[in-house]
Amino acid sequence: MDYKLIISPWKNEFIDAIKTTKEELIISSPFIDSKGIQILKEAISSRNSIELSLVTNITAKNLISGFTEPSAILELYEHFNNVRVSSLGRLHAKVYIIDEKIGIITSANLTGGGLIGNFEYGILLKNREMVASIKNDMLEYYSFGNIFDRETLEKIRNEVELLREKRELKERIPKSSELDKLLKAREENIETEILKNRIKGGKTINSIFADTILYILKKKGPLSTEEMHPLIQALHPDICDDSIDRVINGQHFGKKWKHLVRNAQQFLKRKGLIYLKNGKWHLSEN
Repeated sequence: MDYKLIISPWKNEFIDAIKTTKEELIISSPFIDSKGIQILKEAISSRNSIELSLVTNITAKNLISGFTEPSAILELYEHFNNVRVSSLGRLHAKVYIIDEKIGIITSANLTGGGLIGNFEYGILLKNREMVASIKNDMLEYYSFGNIFDRETLEKIRNEVELLREKRELKERIPKSSELDKLLKAREENIETEILKNRIKGGKTINSIFADTILYILKKKGPLSTEEMHPLIQALHPDICDDSIDRVINGQHFGKKWKHLVRNAQQFLKRKGLIYLKNGKWHLSEN
């Protein structure tokens, strides 16, 4: 049979599937905690040459609340020789791809709750053509995310730990304006580090939007600029935040994003990659 339904508790089924990995493991999970990583390590018990690609949702809110634990993500580098990490805004997909032979689509995050405690549901697929298609989609998700290296994740982990220390102190001294300022500064440091990573290595907001426009037109067909806007904002809520206007290393994040989308459209038009016809943008055929 090409598929099997997965019903909680499913920790053992998760381990049985993951331990068959030989070369490549792709995980899409918005939330990640140390218990989830511990179970993953039970499935793959020793350091190995497996390439692990992780798509998650690294935001200041998720990190500060503990929904995603940066220390848990960093554990992956100690256990796998090849680790790639990308953060995609508004990610909700929970998907596990094993060597293009097994795909698991589920409601369960890579957390203790997702693998043990919660009522979850999903499906395990062994249809190679379908699994390959899902894998390609997940790799596209990965490519559009905020791609982190280990050093940046360690810096963010340290900022989160400092913030938690100040929060514990704030609980003991609730009426301290100085602590309030420190907490706010720590939160802003985390947000800034995450956004700075977006443009690391000379990457620009223009190039991010250009790649996104090509992707959306490929997936959805011809679209007007107005139709593109919500699709782009859904993929990049960190860049397309209507509530802020922030400049980091010469790159704009926030309220001017629609103007930057227009610039990216004109850039692609000059390159001959897209064209405007009857109010809709089309991919060029050549």
